[in-house]
Amino acid sequence: MKLIKRFVRGAIKEEVDSELAFHIDMTVRDLVARGMSEQQARAEAQRRFGDATTVTAECRRFGEERDRVARRTEYLTELRQDVAFAVRQLVKTPGFTIVSVLTLALGIGATAAMFSALDAVVLRSLPFPNASRIVDIHPHQAGRRNLGLTPPEYLAFRNIKELEYVAVARLGGGAALQIGDLPEMVDAAAVSADYFAVFGVRPEFGRTFTRDEDVEGGPGVAILSHRFWMSRFNGDPAVLNRVLQIDGKPHTVIGIMPASFDFLKGSANIWEPLALAPAAATQYGAHYLEGYARLRAGVSQAVASAALLSAEHAVAAQIPERTQSLSAYEIQIRSFSDDLVHDYRALLFILVGAVGFVLLIACGNVANLLLARGMSRARELAIRAALGAGRGRLFRQLLTESLVLSLVGAAAGLFVAFILLRALPHISPDDVPRLERAHIDLRVLGMTLLLGIASSVIFGLVPALRAARPQLQQTLREGGRGSGSARDRLRAILVGAQVALTLALLVGAGLLIRSAWSIQHVDPGFDPHGVLAARIVLPEVHYASGDAVVRTYTTIRDEAARIPGVQSVALTSVVPMSNSTMRSSVAPGGAGKSDSREDANLRLVSDGYFSTMRIPMIAGRDISRDDLADGVPVAVVNEVIIHTLWPGIDVRDAIGRRIGAVPTRRKDLPEWEIVGVTKDLHEAALTQTPDPEMYVPYQQTADAFWPFLGRSLVVVARLADEHAAPETLVRPLQRVIAHVDPSLPIADSKSVEGYLSDSVATARMNTILLSLLGGIALVLAMVGIFGVVAYFVRQRTYEIGVRLALGATPSDVWRFVVRRGMAPVVGGMVAGIGLSLATSALLRGQLFGVTAHDPATLGVVASLMAAVALLAIYVPARRAARVPPAIALTST
Repeated sequence: MKLIKRFVRGAIKEEVDSELAFHIDMTVRDLVARGMSEQQARAEAQRRFGDATTVTAECRRFGEERDRVARRTEYLTELRQDVAFAVRQLVKTPGFTIVSVLTLALGIGATAAMFSALDAVVLRSLPFPNASRIVDIHPHQAGRRNLGLTPPEYLAFRNIKELEYVAVARLGGGAALQIGDLPEMVDAAAVSADYFAVFGVRPEFGRTFTRDEDVEGGPGVAILSHRFWMSRFNGDPAVLNRVLQIDGKPHTVIGIMPASFDFLKGSANIWEPLALAPAAATQYGAHYLEGYARLRAGVSQAVASAALLSAEHAVAAQIPERTQSLSAYEIQIRSFSDDLVHDYRALLFILVGAVGFVLLIACGNVANLLLARGMSRARELAIRAALGAGRGRLFRQLLTESLVLSLVGAAAGLFVAFILLRALPHISPDDVPRLERAHIDLRVLGMTLLLGIASSVIFGLVPALRAARPQLQQTLREGGRGSGSARDRLRAILVGAQVALTLALLVGAGLLIRSAWSIQHVDPGFDPHGVLAARIVLPEVHYASGDAVVRTYTTIRDEAARIPGVQSVALTSVVPMSNSTMRSSVAPGGAGKSDSREDANLRLVSDGYFSTMRIPMIAGRDISRDDLADGVPVAVVNEVIIHTLWPGIDVRDAIGRRIGAVPTRRKDLPEWEIVGVTKDLHEAALTQTPDPEMYVPYQQTADAFWPFLGRSLVVVARLADEHAAPETLVRPLQRVIAHVDPSLPIADSKSVEGYLSDSVATARMNTILLSLLGGIALVLAMVGIFGVVAYFVRQRTYEIGVRLALGATPSDVWRFVVRRGMAPVVGGMVAGIGLSLATSALLRGQLFGVTAHDPATLGVVASLMAAVALLAIYVPARRAARVPPAIALTST
């Protein structure tokens, strides 16, 4: 570009200097004719002309501007001509245009859709001021699962100067909202007063909680989410200061949060003050709070973590069992946005890389089509070159055709992206944050346009360069027919690259399919078929005592057992695979006390729970109806907890032993006698090893423990007909509950099989998306192989005819075409194996029951790729074998 400008400026300088010199020479000649000497005349001419430097500079400037306008006008005129000609050429070849546009639409549309999802979930910052300073707090002991914050830890962390705000929340609860005659259960959360300050968000209307309201016995106040306000109250501002009956108590609505706050993990519809009781300051073993904080400006996470660890040690010093292992404790501070996105960041980047492969394969296909089209237009281009068109002019024309083609493909790709974005939330887990916000906006439009332009360069540059170099004499002499060996090699390279990229995608999809198959064949340890789980929450205002809670749940269970078609009914505090948990640290009790301890899932269950869920009993007995509050505290445990606390003993020998809760041995957390041992089950996920489990009778739960549970239990009911839909039990169960207490709604209901399906939703999404992309890539590769071989046969018709005329058999021709067609495929497969070994390692965290370099998967995919390639080659090879020698020999 600098060279061109220098050349243009040089030409203008010569033109201006020549013109000015001519003007001065003419003036000198006129003055000499009037009698002046030549020296006097030149001096007079220059005097009359004035400042030559200024005039020359101004003339040059005008000249450059004139040439610039002329060049711009010429360029725009030629561009319009090029675009119009490109459109006419694409309309003249509808088959080529449709295949190319559809190919690009798949590649560009899939890439735009995944970019939109990545942008919404990962790249777009949270709509909070200084969002990078918002963190989650996770205290834990090395080698043991985090249990959440305890009230004493929260109270200690509030005094740390490195933190601007500290807040805790009890998430995932429900509240009975009474509007009209019937109550409804809504998602609710109890939060501390500074919860909203941590996120730096002000209500859209009203205010947030004050510390005076965040105390036991404080006024009943509530804040509504924007989503709930719009759906339940139609966005009426008059709901502010309205009194709602929540859990049987009057609550005044003091605030409505903005829509941006609906993004949050565990986002609730209603927030209430946490209102910790004074006794909570000594509840060192109650790990039930989620911790959040806003770092002060300039404070790093490492500095804040050290300050939190110091405060944590001060709290741990109050617990005898923890003072012996303070060095094993640490504080993990994680960015809230990172915790919100969790593992989906890596997954979405993998999927974006996968659709990038698909886009490259699509570009390779279109490049091959353009190369073939360039060969068919060789005579036209040679004639244009013979008539004076330069290489640059031909190159620009062909590149313009590629750009028009890619922009049309990008426009069609927007439609593909729209469809994919509509489908993506339906195949994705419910906990993918902000995925529903992914849509086609200006950023996606810009990305799509950029992809279209980039793809036009990728697939159009080399064909345009080759087509713009016509060999005039040879092309005109052959009439556009030639061997095109260099072009054949280039097309073979493109096919090999497509095969390599496709094989890498298929290997990734194959690994995920095998992983999903392995997950589906994991025995969960229970039978989920034909079981409905319905959670009930008893409001404190009507069920303040533990006796009332137990009595009500017992009545509901007994009444539900009488529903026609029900085989059995039981109660539990947590349903397997429901993504909720309640844990406690336990240790051997009684005479078998030792230093062994373990975090265990603590479950409150009724008699008949194990038979209803079909959890096999290995030794001892089930929970009994006679295990009442005034009886001996009993527990049923699983195998894992036995092997952990009493290594080496037979599980049957654990019957009669005692197990106690730690770190405190209060009266409300007694030692339990083990009366039964069950088989291990997968509580959290099929891909995780079974956790230690301890089941205790819900009748023996202390009054002080029910508030931690929210006075909530789950009714699990098994149908006698396992093929019937468990959801058919919802209405009969609602009638049973209304008969016991008309003010009680069902918090949520779902089949246990649905919980199991949700637990593998991420694996299912990975498998579906990568398999879909792999399938698209396979079809594109098949089309690419078919196109290259078919074009090869068409270009070699004369040669094939000669071979047949000289005695070659159709089988010889068939083998010749297959050999030529399979050569780039084999090369691509070899490169694809190496590429797949590198790319499949990225999936290691998504796999289960299979290694990232599984040879069986690699062998199956390679065989599939070879079979598809042979299928693509078969039709043109068969056509080549049937070429009549006479027709081939007379072709020109």
